[in-house]
Amino acid sequence: MALHTVYLPDLASYAGEIAISGDEAHHALRVKRLAVGDMLGLADGKGRRVDARIAATEKTREGWLVRVTPQALCDSPRPTPGLTVLAAAPKGDHLGAMIDGLAQVGVSAWAPLLSARTVVEPREHKLERLERIAIEALKQSGASWLMDILPGVRFADALARPGLIIADASGQPWSGPPPAQATLLIGPEGGWTPEELDAARKAGARVARFGHHTMRTEVASVVASGVLMFSIA
Repeated sequence: MALHTVYLPDLASYAGEIAISGDEAHHALRVKRLAVGDMLGLADGKGRRVDARIAATEKTREGWLVRVTPQALCDSPRPTPGLTVLAAAPKGDHLGAMIDGLAQVGVSAWAPLLSARTVVEPREHKLERLERIAIEALKQSGASWLMDILPGVRFADALARPGLIIADASGQPWSGPPPAQATLLIGPEGGWTPEELDAARKAGARVARFGHHTMRTEVASVVASGVLMFSIA
């Protein structure tokens, strides 16, 4: 059974006993029902994970406090390939579901792609919520690296990114390993314009398809990313 994971972005600065407070402590004790002697995992989202044992718990004026003693340390390199997904933001809750899926697959970063048929352009407060979803996905999946949520990228600027791959039904089925550093472009529900596809090809992008059927943006993003992350040479 996987250990419950607590996200501590400053984990590298801790030495000896570690104190966990706030929502993370409350969730561990009141939701997961962990107690003194139980093990949990700590992750900083930068490759470091620590297995720790709960040494003590207490209720303070500010809420619950959990003190843990580190037992084992593991530093992991970023998953390869290093995949950045530039995908149009779908409407409503579909965007959150897409971020959750991409983070679980192991994508390095996501940014909203602003193309000719883009409908939704997430505002700053929306991006902050997506960061919280990425953190929860890291904790749920046992990942060591947190997926970055980046500001929007315009299509013309995206064409200068390394290892460019554009998902479209006009391409050949994906085969072979992706570049070590890859950028995947996923279009909006209305698809790419002919001008965008032509510009992508002229920029050296590999046009590929990742399934038999037309998929929604949030589904296509996760499916294509999964294929690329697990295309072993």
